Amino acid sequence: MTLFPRVRCLAAVFLLVASGWVHALQGEVVATGFTQSLFVTAPAGDGRLFVVEKGGAIRILSGGAVQGSAFLDLSGRVAVQGERGLLGMAFDPGYAVNGRFYVNYIDRNTLNTVVARYTVADPASNTVDPASAQIILNIPQLSFSNHKGGWIGFRPGEANNLYIATGDGGGGNDPGNNGQNPGTLLGKMLRIDVSGAGPGYTVPADNPFVGVAGARPELWALGLRNPFRNSFDRVTGDLWMGDVGQNTREEINFETASDPGGHNYGWRLREGTVATPGVGGNAPGLTDPIFDYTRLGTPGGLGNSVTGGYVYRGPSIAGADGRYFFGDYISNRIFSFVLGAGNVPLDFRDDTTSLLAGTGLSGLVSFGEGGQGQLFAVGINGVVVQVVPEPASLLLLALGLAVCLAWVKRSSRRLVPAAVS
Repeated sequence: MTLFPRVRCLAAVFLLVASGWVHALQGEVVATGFTQSLFVTAPAGDGRLFVVEKGGAIRILSGGAVQGSAFLDLSGRVAVQGERGLLGMAFDPGYAVNGRFYVNYIDRNTLNTVVARYTVADPASNTVDPASAQIILNIPQLSFSNHKGGWIGFRPGEANNLYIATGDGGGGNDPGNNGQNPGTLLGKMLRIDVSGAGPGYTVPADNPFVGVAGARPELWALGLRNPFRNSFDRVTGDLWMGDVGQNTREEINFETASDPGGHNYGWRLREGTVATPGVGGNAPGLTDPIFDYTRLGTPGGLGNSVTGGYVYRGPSIAGADGRYFFGDYISNRIFSFVLGAGNVPLDFRDDTTSLLAGTGLSGLVSFGEGGQGQLFAVGINGVVVQVVPEPASLLLLALGLAVCLAWVKRSSRRLVPAAVS
């Protein structure tokens, strides 16, 4: 007799959860005081958080405290003018065994992009020997100080292949037309095999431009302006690219894990879904972004410099699970959406107030994941914020369950039949 009241009560509570009334999100400051923090990451399953600073240091946050000594300090090798710096870091999928990780920086002497591998003798160590460096790739850069890209990462299931995002080299309107030139590594997404024991790399045989006349075989995609922050969905392997626009549109590009690559995302012909003012046009086979937005001061403008993000796959949080979170460096805002049928963005949401209010984070330069998939937002001002459930909402859920159980218990007593005399 008590089954239906209990079911109705519990259903009401879980409807609250599903609707987002109970599990709201908030941003929790986990560390401050970094010097121009640009990125955070961690090896899979590791409880530490590695914080990349623009000036060349990588610092470790462990147990709520920042370690006194840097994990790695490349300040003597890194150029920092403009958008140069230590720009990216990626742990080898086999880090727990092989101790390998990779960095992407601009060399202070040559001003070229350098991708290097370092190896720790003990993966649990909080320091690495700088002498373990092996140069994997050196990319000649233009003299401009902007549009250097810098992100690097491994797709889940591809332990050998490192993806590398490069900007067009800088200057307005891509003066060298590097984005559309398949013969250069600038303005591209690259894919190289780094499984060898020594310096250098090989090219995966299934790269889309292998054997194409006039094209570099390292290319995975072209037509990018400054894909500064990108990510792989740690569950599906899908690729998300945040490509910073010039004066008109900011864009997010998307590829499923099964995509064979080879896309041309349009720059400098296209800026988002429109022709680039002054130099734009069209060409056969261009791929539009999955999402783009206009600039501040225009109707619907969200910001002036997109910060690509991640699909949330960390410890379950209703209102976050499976959503793609991204932001904007200039407007200092965070947004999210989910993908619907046909990979159409749905349920667009502005999460700025819930995640950044009161945190002090400014200059939203990056997102990053912890070892268990936790999601962090990074401010250029040295503040790192974690996405967590709002405590008040958890309390509301607990209170709701308590009231529900009390009501069911009371109803049960009313339904007990009188004893037969």
